[in-house]
This record gives sequence, structure tokens and C-alpha cells, in this order.
Amino acid sequence: MVLVVDDDDGVVGTLRVWLKKRGFEVVSCRDGQEAYRYLKKKKCKCMILDINMPNISGIELLILMQAEGIKVPTIVMAGFDDFDEAEMKNFANVVRFFKKPFDMKEMMSTVDKCTAG
Repeated sequence: MVLVVDDDDGVVGTLRVWLKKRGFEVVSCRDGQEAYRYLKKKKCKCMILDINMPNISGIELLILMQAEGIKVPTIVMAGFDDFDEAEMKNFANVVRFFKKPFDMKEMMSTVDKCTAG
């Protein structure tokens, strides 16, 4: 199962279509707070996480996950230049960082690597 966390319905919808075509079950959350509640109860193989969201941001969610030992391979995406891949490497769960708009084939390749094994 892949968890997609973004408040942009267009991004979530596009990712859902591509992931389902590859045979993944997809669950989506609109913000970090909803995702945090989900992650405390359920397991997922991979999370695709936006940075800029209401309530709890992607960065705040990563900090909470790290503090509580919630281990989920996480692909981070952002539509602005405030963060880069080097900064994201400070978070144990982050496996890759994409700037929006991103290459969907590259994103799917990264999801495949996160969910393998």
C-alpha cells in the first residue's frame, strides 16, 4: 500500500491513477495531521509526501515520525524552492526528493524501489 499525502487533488488523482496501474493499493490524506493519525494505526510500504500542507506540514510530519520511530520509506515532493534533496537527507525516512512538476516515470521507479522486498 502506498500513502499519498497532499492537499492538491490534481496531484493526488494523477498519482492514484499511475500507482493503481502498477498494481498498488493507494490511500490518500489531505494533510500531515490526517497522515500522522493513519501512520500510527496502519502500515504502508511507501509514502509520497508533499511539504506545504495545512495543519501539520510535511516537515513537521517527518519530525514526528522520526521522534516516534515510525519507519516508512518516504518520497518527498515540493512545489517551491525552500528545500532541496540534501536537506531532506537529514530525515531517516526520506529516500528521494522531487520538485514539482516531477517526471512521473522517475517517481514510479522510485516507488518501485521503495516497495521492493
